[in-house]
Amino acid sequence: MVQARELSTLRKQVIDLNEMRTEAVSRVINTKPYIAAQVYERYRTCGKPNCKCNKGTLHGPFLWIYQRKKGHKVISTTVTVGKKAEAKKLAERYVHLLAIRQQIRETDQKINTVLNEIEALLEKEIAEYVERKAKA
Repeated sequence: MVQARELSTLRKQVIDLNEMRTEAVSRVINTKPYIAAQVYERYRTCGKPNCKCNKGTLHGPFLWIYQRKKGHKVISTTVTVGKKAEAKKLAERYVHLLAIRQQIRETDQKINTVLNEIEALLEKEIAEYVERKAKA
C-alpha cells in the first residue's frame, strides 16, 4: 500500500520546485540586453627594451573584453573608451543569466529525482496480474 503521507510530501516538493523553476524561467525571459563576454582588467608589457614594464611595472590597467563563441572568430581586445561602464554592466548581466540557467538545470534534476521517488511508490508489482500456468 502506498504511504499517503510520504506521497503527499513528495507531491508538495514537486510543486514547490516547479514554482522555483517557473520563477527562474521568468527571470531568464525578462533578462535585459547583455554581452556574452568576459570583461576584466589586464596589465601588459609594451615590448620596448628600456621600458619600466620589463622591470616588472606593467602598463595598465586596461579594460579587456574576451568572447569565444562557437562558429565565430575569437574576440580579445581592449574595450572602447567611453563604453567601459556599459561593457562591465552588460557582461555582469551575462554572468547572472548563466547562474540562473544553472539554477534551472539543478532544479530540473531535483524535480526528476522526486518524480522517480513518486513513481517507485506508485508502482505495483506485476506478479499479482500474471497468470501462472501449472507445469505439465
